Amino acid sequence: MLPLVFAAMALDRFLPSAARRALPASASDVQEYYSGTVDYVRCLKAKLPEGDVVLYARNLNLTSRFDPVEDAKIASMVNIGIGDAPKWWNPPSASASSYFRYAPGKERVEVLRYSNGYVYYLVTAW
Repeated sequence: MLPLVFAAMALDRFLPSAARRALPASASDVQEYYSGTVDYVRCLKAKLPEGDVVLYARNLNLTSRFDPVEDAKIASMVNIGIGDAPKWWNPPSASASSYFRYAPGKERVEVLRYSNGYVYYLVTAW
């Protein structure tokens, strides 16, 4: 088991992340942050034309849109804060234009937001 963990850590360090590989070619100014392995946080911020956000969401297999009324009970999960995130990580609150994946009882959330020319992608597990 331990060799698998080390292999995964090495691949994670030297290969572009799945979130980076999923970015459309129009993306620029890409910044990423990783913390942890089992309990983890992965953040990506990139400049992206608004018209390519849907393509990026599709590439990430994110199809659910956040509805502030219907999803009010899970808003805190979708808007989860990252205590040790770098200063550049400044995502807006989730809105109707945000994509997300969260299943109650699962200890993992994925969120894709867009604001002022930038996408903010977060996946975290605990």
